[in-house]
Amino acid sequence: MIAGFFFCGAIKWRYVMIASLLLFVWSLSAQTSGLISGIVINENGEPLSGATVTVKGTVMSVSTDGKGEFRLQTDAKSGILVVSFTGFVTTEFNLDGKDFYRFEIKSISAGLEEVVVVGYGTQKRVNLTGSVSSVSAKDIEDRPITQASQALAGLATGVSVSQGAGRPGNDGASVRIRGLGTFSGAGNEPLVLIDGLAASLNDIDPNNIKSISVLKDAASASIYGTRAANGVILVETKRGSSGRLMVNYNNTIGWQRVTELPDFVNSGSYAELFNEANTNMGRALTYTQEEINKFNSGSDPDNYPNVPHLKNLLNSGSGFQTNHNLGFSGGNDQSRYLFSLGYLNQDGIVAKNNYQRYNFLLNFDSEIFENLKLKVNVNGNTAKTAEPKHFDGDMMHMIGFAVRQGPIYAGRKSDGTYGYQDNYSPEAWMSSESFVNRANKFFLGGAELAWELLPGLTWSGKAGYNYSNYTDNSFTSNFVFDENKTVGPNNLNVSSGDNSLITLQSLVNLDKKFGTHVLNLLGGYSEERYRSDWTSAFRDNFPSNLLHELNAGASSNMQSSGSGEEWALRSFFGRAQYNIDDRYLLEANARYDGTSRFPGSGRWGLFPSISAGWRISEESFFKNNVTAIDNLKLRASWGQLGNQNIGNYPYQNVLNLGYGYPIGDVFSPGARLVNLANADITWETTTVTDIGVDLTLLNGKLDFVVDYFDKYTDDILYNLTVSGVLGLTPSEVNAAAVRNRGIELMARYSGNIGKVGFSFSPNFTYTKNRVTRLAGDLQQDIAKGLFVGHSLGAIYGYSADGLFVNDADVADYATQPYAAEPGFVRYADISGPDGVPDGIVDPTYDRQIIGNTVPKYSFGATLNLDYRGFDASLILHGLAGFERQMGAYQAFAFYNGGQIQQWQADGRWTAENPDPNADYIKLSSLNMGSGTIMTSTFWNRNASFLRVKNAQIGYSFGEQTIKKIGVSRLRVFLSGQNLLSFNSFYRGWDPEMNQATGDNTPFYPITSVYTFGVNVNF
Repeated sequence: MIAGFFFCGAIKWRYVMIASLLLFVWSLSAQTSGLISGIVINENGEPLSGATVTVKGTVMSVSTDGKGEFRLQTDAKSGILVVSFTGFVTTEFNLDGKDFYRFEIKSISAGLEEVVVVGYGTQKRVNLTGSVSSVSAKDIEDRPITQASQALAGLATGVSVSQGAGRPGNDGASVRIRGLGTFSGAGNEPLVLIDGLAASLNDIDPNNIKSISVLKDAASASIYGTRAANGVILVETKRGSSGRLMVNYNNTIGWQRVTELPDFVNSGSYAELFNEANTNMGRALTYTQEEINKFNSGSDPDNYPNVPHLKNLLNSGSGFQTNHNLGFSGGNDQSRYLFSLGYLNQDGIVAKNNYQRYNFLLNFDSEIFENLKLKVNVNGNTAKTAEPKHFDGDMMHMIGFAVRQGPIYAGRKSDGTYGYQDNYSPEAWMSSESFVNRANKFFLGGAELAWELLPGLTWSGKAGYNYSNYTDNSFTSNFVFDENKTVGPNNLNVSSGDNSLITLQSLVNLDKKFGTHVLNLLGGYSEERYRSDWTSAFRDNFPSNLLHELNAGASSNMQSSGSGEEWALRSFFGRAQYNIDDRYLLEANARYDGTSRFPGSGRWGLFPSISAGWRISEESFFKNNVTAIDNLKLRASWGQLGNQNIGNYPYQNVLNLGYGYPIGDVFSPGARLVNLANADITWETTTVTDIGVDLTLLNGKLDFVVDYFDKYTDDILYNLTVSGVLGLTPSEVNAAAVRNRGIELMARYSGNIGKVGFSFSPNFTYTKNRVTRLAGDLQQDIAKGLFVGHSLGAIYGYSADGLFVNDADVADYATQPYAAEPGFVRYADISGPDGVPDGIVDPTYDRQIIGNTVPKYSFGATLNLDYRGFDASLILHGLAGFERQMGAYQAFAFYNGGQIQQWQADGRWTAENPDPNADYIKLSSLNMGSGTIMTSTFWNRNASFLRVKNAQIGYSFGEQTIKKIGVSRLRVFLSGQNLLSFNSFYRGWDPEMNQATGDNTPFYPITSVYTFGVNVNF
């Protein structure tokens, strides 16, 4: 909180200072001199000390200092500078009259010497035998992302990223690695480690990330055992470097807007079309022409309104957001530090919705003795969320019901009362005293001590603590809509809880080289203990809507509850790596896990992996004859992973409280056994086979990475259907299996055209997901949407054969499973009891798999350009090969008295134009029992999309300019997130947005974010 108060005061003068600096700098003109200076950096933006800068064709050269900076005295303002550094591509840069240059050179093969973070250590990319994707700080910097999970979209193969909402504080993305491996409660979330400690990807400020490594196969992830079945994401935070104090300030300000907004008809058209629906149903007209004219004229907005409720609600908030990050770093050869403070303020697109987060990071490295080193990582944040709510639900439900409410219902009337539909009116609830307030705190701290016992032999010990807590207050006020409608009583729900995870870890590492042979051995032990506690309380009938303390409510209906849970994990693990002359690579990993979640007889499990690589390009027969190829490596791996996230007490018979019973005239509290435990339950096991090729060409300018993977998950927990005579709900058993097979392709090219430097990197992943087994001989479980031989997320329904044209068409076609009419969906007769069409459309024989909601393809691309201080970047991201259906109020016109969209009106079937291929059915009043809206291909939509995830353009001022204002770097930029989407989904709806089908479909739209930013280094 101290950091928070500091920032509140600092932000105001920071705005003034930055604005003044920009105006001052803009007015300056470049000046010439005989001194050329600059900085040499690598792909991650890190300065390179000791790089050589030479004027081409001369003997004039200098070396960069400890900060990567150089100064070269020359009268030449044109010509070419040559920059060289061991392990990096020697690169030529054109001089264009500037006084300060920023030269970025790439490591050989853009990665041969690159070091990537892997499990419990680091490795050179060239020596990797597993499948690892990595993302650097440069790939995500200056993007207006509020949650770190958004950062991976479009950047890594094998990683499917979907941001389902733009809700402030809850706008993180779901991340899936190589498909969905299970359908059980064990989930598909990857394990995330921040500086080696388990956490959530969204627990870290994106500004503080140095690199992200995604471990995709068993060879790279099996060392994490029972928690790695869904892949592992390793986040490394930025650290300090030796040298004088460096101060960095980064700021963005911007606005959010909805990516897609449906176009509803106005109130006059609504009334006319509702009359048409009544006519189609044989009912009397609801609206007279005189009333329709009043809707159109707007002369009486209280009684004949025209209110776009959803549009007004989603434009009621400012959508303004600002992000500040201030960093301090420095040190010497013995000690280095980095301290970072951050502040995010995000107003929603709905009024009264705000999210604020203060965060800090402190990383400290100390060389206590030459052979004893200390590393400390401390990271934390505190956040507050404010949201409006309505009587029956939260803000997302309010948005969902605003879709239903037609323009014929008034908002706030001239007399101060409100129009409403049932208990719903967005305008009324937005003006009420109802609210949801959330407060969250998070802390992640770790300390590691490494002791080099002998040359090449190191012991290290690590301790970590992850703590978080939350408090939620949800208050619903009394509210008077008008003299006929009052809702109440007011009430307050309060819930709070905390979670803690303690990690202890010990490692021994041996690293030895014998001639051309390199051996690395790692052995380790770790222990984790988790505890979670929560409480909740409720009271109603508060004396005032302005009193929100629990004790102010009536005690007559008060309620309370609370509980806790815990688990523990103990592990032994090891790794052996053997490298012969950087040509032949062999690695083996194993982890032996014991978890409290399983009974003693099956508590321990072994998870091994083995992998090998062959660098063909290092063979003499290849190296001496194929000069265009810098690196060609074949690699293969096999291994097993586990998933222990199956609940905490599945093997124990747990008694449930709250089952009272009478003894005489006294009602006594009691307990009963509800679930029948499974004493043989064990983890889900995932076996992964991977074959890959790494290829680098043209002196490191062109890279290709290709992977084929086979990921098979067995012993998936499945709840069998049993007779109700049992009297108990059976526990899940290890019975099912799912397979994911696929191909990953990645390419990267970097170079320059004249004075324009550029890089382009596309990526593509194909994943084929299939359920291969359920319990016993069971082939399908329709209720759970599971079908052997088909993907998870299968859509099961009828095949639509257009719309009925007339009564004769209805009579001549196969008998439908509902009372069919002209203009309604015509379901195809595809089979019968004998396996052939029988003239009757029946749910048993005529439903089939008609689509699936799990994407088969994920793809992306990045493009970077730089020219004379200007830089530009573009990130594309897409998912394809899947379908979706919408919620009832979004897909169906006049559903339960709901809205009608313009595309439905324009494309509807009519008696005058009885098109069997019309975009929409004939108008009628629909409900969940309407036969024409049963799940069918008619309501399926292709949900594939390609999105411009980010576009950015920036300018870095030259040294002569920035020296005059006392800074070492000044860059300004414009950036946009979620800018454009190319799709063929329901018009006005974003296919990436999370939303369920059915009546109750709460959602928060995905938002585009447009920002201006500045980077200043002092």
